[in-house]
Amino acid sequence: MGPAIFVGVAGTNPLQVMPSMVGDLSRVESGLLDSVRSSDPFLTEIASHLISAGGKRVRPGFSIAAAATASRTDAPASADAITGAIAVELVHLGSLYHDDVMDEATVRRTVDSVNARWGNLKAILAGDYLLAKASELASSLGVEVAGLLARTIARLCEGQLLELRHAFDP
Repeated sequence: MGPAIFVGVAGTNPLQVMPSMVGDLSRVESGLLDSVRSSDPFLTEIASHLISAGGKRVRPGFSIAAAATASRTDAPASADAITGAIAVELVHLGSLYHDDVMDEATVRRTVDSVNARWGNLKAILAGDYLLAKASELASSLGVEVAGLLARTIARLCEGQLLELRHAFDP
């Protein structure tokens, strides 16, 4: 089964105009699971929990589409484009782990949230692990990419803190 990807209002996926998108997203899917493997099987289980639950993979799709604008062919995405797409999705997933702790969520993508299943401390550490793995991947793409990703993670943290500070304050 291929990855579930974004379907627009009209029922079609706007990214499907790219002939290699389904294959590229399949590469992202297996790369996500590979990227979170740890020597600790328990950490691998927690870190891959939401990856295995599936998702639209909109962010990796847009990353691949953006990278394709530099190409003059309809060839499959480069290895670097796939690596960048995986890093982007890992940041998103790490932020979901943290969001679920903050919101005391019990379900995410029709499965138990990580915090509901294993507790807040493990969920936070697994979210941090996903962010670290994203950073590791981004660093393999160069200093500029690593810097952009680091700034993105910092902005996510700033936004979460603002949300906490202004919760229930209309």
